[in-house]
This record gives sequence, C-alpha cells and structure tokens, in this order.
Amino acid sequence: MRRISMEGLWAGLALAALAVAGCGIKGVLRPNSAPHTIIFIQGPVDTVNHVVHMHWFGTEAGGYIAGYEVRLLNPAAPADSAWRFTTLTDSLITVLAPTGFTSAVFEARAIDDKGVKDPDPAHQVFNFRNTPPVVRIVTKPNSADRSDTTFASITIQWTVSDPDGDANKVVSRVWLNGHEDEAVVANSFTFTLPSAKFLENGVYKSGFRTLYIQGIDDGGMLGSVDSVRWYVRAPVTGARARLLLVDDLPSNDAAKFRNDTLYVHAIANAGLLAGDWSVLHLAVNQPFRSARDLEQTLDQFETVVWYHGEQTLSSKTLGSFGDGIGPYLDQGGRMLIESLALIATPNTNGALSLDFADRYLNCAGVFQFFPVPDSSAAWGLSGSGTVLFPTLSDSLVNRRIVGGMRGFLTRDASQILAVVPAHTFSQDNAIDMAVGLNVPQPHGGRMIVDTYPMVSGTAVAGQRASLVLLKIFGLLGLTGP
Repeated sequence: MRRISMEGLWAGLALAALAVAGCGIKGVLRPNSAPHTIIFIQGPVDTVNHVVHMHWFGTEAGGYIAGYEVRLLNPAAPADSAWRFTTLTDSLITVLAPTGFTSAVFEARAIDDKGVKDPDPAHQVFNFRNTPPVVRIVTKPNSADRSDTTFASITIQWTVSDPDGDANKVVSRVWLNGHEDEAVVANSFTFTLPSAKFLENGVYKSGFRTLYIQGIDDGGMLGSVDSVRWYVRAPVTGARARLLLVDDLPSNDAAKFRNDTLYVHAIANAGLLAGDWSVLHLAVNQPFRSARDLEQTLDQFETVVWYHGEQTLSSKTLGSFGDGIGPYLDQGGRMLIESLALIATPNTNGALSLDFADRYLNCAGVFQFFPVPDSSAAWGLSGSGTVLFPTLSDSLVNRRIVGGMRGFLTRDASQILAVVPAHTFSQDNAIDMAVGLNVPQPHGGRMIVDTYPMVSGTAVAGQRASLVLLKIFGLLGLTGP
C-alpha cells in the first residue's frame, strides 16, 4: 500500500514547483520513464463513511501530468471496477455498501503528456460503513381529514433521514399488500400510487389495503419498512362504472336536500342501474390529496357529474386539485360541473383558471363589469328572469337571488348551453350572455359547465329542473345503453 504523510506530500510538491520554475536546483529530481501517483484523504483511514472525499496527485520529472485514471475495487459491486479517466484531483465517492459494511480498494494512476501511465498505481484500502435510512409516512389516509376511504388512488408524503448520507439521494420502494415484487420506485418525498396497482385479477375490489414504503440510500442500504392501512372503494358494484356523482356541498347547506334529490332523480330517470354509478359526498369523504388523485379517480368512470349548488364561495376541492380534470378530458372523459364562482380572474376568485377556460371551454375569457380596474366577473340574478337552454329547447325561471355566475366569451356559439338574456343580470348586461357551455373535446371527451345552479330555478316538485338536467345527461351519453 502506497501512503504518504501530509507534510511529506507538500514538501515534495514544493520541490517540484521550484524545479519547474527554473530556480537552478539540480539533482533534486531526475527524469523518470513514468509518472508517480499519490492518494490521500481527509481524516482517519480506518472505518469511514460510505461517502468519502478522496484526493490524489501525480508527479512527472520529465514532463507534466495530463490526467488520471481512477477506479474502486468493491466486492459489493464487482461489475463497477473499470478505470475512469479524469483531469480532476479529487472526488466525492459513494461506495455501495448494501449490507452496512464493505472493504474496498481505491486506485489511481497518473498519465503524463506522452500518454505514459504510472505502472504501479497508488492504492488505498478502506473499510466503509453504511447505516440504513429511515422513512416515515407523514401524510396518509386518516379519519381526521375524511381521507380514510379512497377509490383506487392514493397520494402519500414522507420524511427521510439518513444518519451518514444525503437524505435527498434516498429513493423509496412503494408497494401494496403482499406485492413487494411489484414495488415502484419514488425519487421524491411524495408519490401517487398508480391505479393499476389496486387491480386484483384485472378488476377493482372494495376492501382494506396496506401500503408499504422502504428507503434505499445511495450506498444501496435498505431501511426499515413503514406502512399505512385504509379502506379502498371499488368504483361500482356492477360491471360498468358509468357515472361518478360528486356532491360538493357542505352538510349545513340549506338547499342540500333539494340538490341531492334533483340529481338522484335525474339519474333514476336516465335509467342508470344502481350498481353502475357511485356517489361521493365531499362533506363526508374527501379522498383527494393531489391533482393526480383526482385524475386517477375520474379515470375510473366514463362520466363525472359534479355539483356545487348555490355556494358562492368557489369549490376548495376543485381549486386545489382541478388540474386533474384536463388529463381526464384528454383521455376521452365526459364531465358536467355545475358551480358558481367557477372561473378565476385577476379580480375575482374562482376554482378553475382562465387557462382551463381557454383550453377546455374554447373561451377567450369571461365577461367582467365596471368599474375598472376593480371589475368583477361575478354576475348575479335578483330572483326573477329566465335562463334559456336554447340547444335543449328549454328554460328555467329563476326563483332565488343568485350571485357569482360567469359569462363566457365563447369562440363557438353552437357550444352555448345556457344563456341569460340581455338586461337580466343585476349588473344590467347589455347583451345576451352564455352562462353554460357544452364543449366536445378532441379525443371524444366532453366538458359541460353550468354556472347557473339549476335548483334555483326549481319549480313545484322540481320537475322542470329535473327535465333540463335529464337532457344534459343525454348530452353526456348517460340516457342510452
């Protein structure tokens, strides 16, 4: 083993520098036929961390050092033993030590300007240790935030600590139940498990699932396993998941019963089988932790109907995770959203962005009313007037005060679903304004939005609103087989 003290190293370097500078010192260094290489490290050379800062240096009496070749001979990684060229004289080396310990040899050889390599490479034996990383799930399904039941999607977050390494370099293996052999690898501290991992014999089944996570540090050391258990719902009890009905109303909403009844009656009138649709009451169960969660859940259904009723505050769920809607539509999904405060503008809060309206609603924006620059996009009805549904040959008479509707600047008049006639809004709209749209998507999907809450136009027993809603269901393909 070739080793040198730090004092001896720097003394040798000083003499070499004097010779190169032509200071007249003769006989100190004689030309050699090959360069000479030295290895040194900072700190002790007994058992060291599996991440170590290595240094090397070469001398050549008759020329100069053009570069180096270095390699690590590690029994834990026998395939990774080739020489590697570098012009550097140091490197932070991560040593694979998956069992927690390995004895490895680091070698370096200098190469001079004539291509001659040190025939006797410098080498140093090291004992490397490695302690396992610790991964802990911190955001997981639980009853406190009503996420203890989900469909076939879950997003978790975790913390990582690595006592002798960089926690940011720890990767994690994630798997469900006993399928450790099918684990997926996550490179960050948050991950959404693909829905396909929930399939059992090719179908979704309701029941408890356990998710496991295990860290692997940059030295290949496996950490302990953390886990979480929760209940997973199958999309439907029947053979075909035709519809997900999302009730986005708080439990204390005064019109909640009327809204729920309106939509459930429309589903029954559409002829959907009981086992082919599911309902999600967000006031009771909020399974989404990411936009990817929302996307994967919607993907389990052919059609999604989402209602927010007369709530003038924008939907928190759509506002937080609405980016998952676009990918669902891009894959052929069909969706109806009935909601006030739907589109945001610089001066008006909303659940979805103007970019969403541009891409998926074929809109140049939404109407705003004066005064400028504090103009608002929230339009209201004063408890009178009629909302027209021209393509459905129908209309609803408004019965209550409604605020927070949106007037869409559509690029295609044929895509208008609902219209408020001129001089009907409380802000005195000068022209007819579209408050609902029916927009086909490029890959067979469909996005329908209605910013007029139909329950506000409910007549006696809700028959007229229910019929209008049933016609909209027809546009979504829900009234056929």
